[in-house]
Amino acid sequence: MIIIGQMRPMDKDMVERVAGIAHIELSDDDLERFTEELERIFGLLDTMNEAPACDSLCFDPVGVYDVLRDDVPVAYEDVEGLLKDMRVYDGLVRGPKIV
Repeated sequence: MIIIGQMRPMDKDMVERVAGIAHIELSDDDLERFTEELERIFGLLDTMNEAPACDSLCFDPVGVYDVLRDDVPVAYEDVEGLLKDMRVYDGLVRGPKIV
């Protein structure tokens, strides 16, 4: 069951308080508009509480597949071309120093 929680009503005072914490200056029109929009958004979130409960995983929205593959060595013909933009020392690729 999804429970969003008990939210306080989103009134102008609450929007003004949150805007103050975020250091955002709102005009009276913006304050009215954001109050209405946030009240509508929280109303939509309340509808999630009406969703049927599911005690177990009801569905798998993202299939999990084994993506492992065998390592297969590959021989490159143009080794110099691969190494031209890398930091190389005695034919070895150099990486950052690890302490």
